[in-house]
Amino acid sequence: MRKKRNILLVDGYNLIGAKERLFQDSLNSLELAREELLSVLSEFAAVSKYEILCVFDAYEVRSKETEYDFYDIKVIFTKEKETADEYIERFVYNTYHPHLTDITVVTSDLPEQNAIFSYGAYRMSSREMWIELDYAEKNISEEVFINNRKIPKTKLDIDEETLLKLEKLRRGLY
Repeated sequence: MRKKRNILLVDGYNLIGAKERLFQDSLNSLELAREELLSVLSEFAAVSKYEILCVFDAYEVRSKETEYDFYDIKVIFTKEKETADEYIERFVYNTYHPHLTDITVVTSDLPEQNAIFSYGAYRMSSREMWIELDYAEKNISEEVFINNRKIPKTKLDIDEETLLKLEKLRRGLY
């Protein structure tokens, strides 16, 4: 039986605009804000069940549509005169199948939400997505801390007293 694709389709600039710090960063350097967002999304991808696509407008840039991978995130810059909303609607329309795909679109754009609902996709607001991302980051940090405590500081899993005796023996103090 074929496994159902679980796609998270993110309106990148909409998500940047929903986080005050990232929005302020974008006023100075849009590229750095995009990279920071993609880093956060890639960490989320590592622990989530989603195949993540992040779409950015290239509406006023003379270019063709471009795609690249950023640590398991598929990044799409729309073609000239195409908005991220238009790309997302087209993608959902062409990709959604009730038995083969679940698509969740991250946007706070109301007309976009209405359009994707009509094509069968789910919607998550940008604010809700930031809550998910913050929660995932907290859980990742806790898991790393717990795992680090479990890893022995030496290659041998021995108690502290035996370790001290071995160290004295190594130094010739016995």
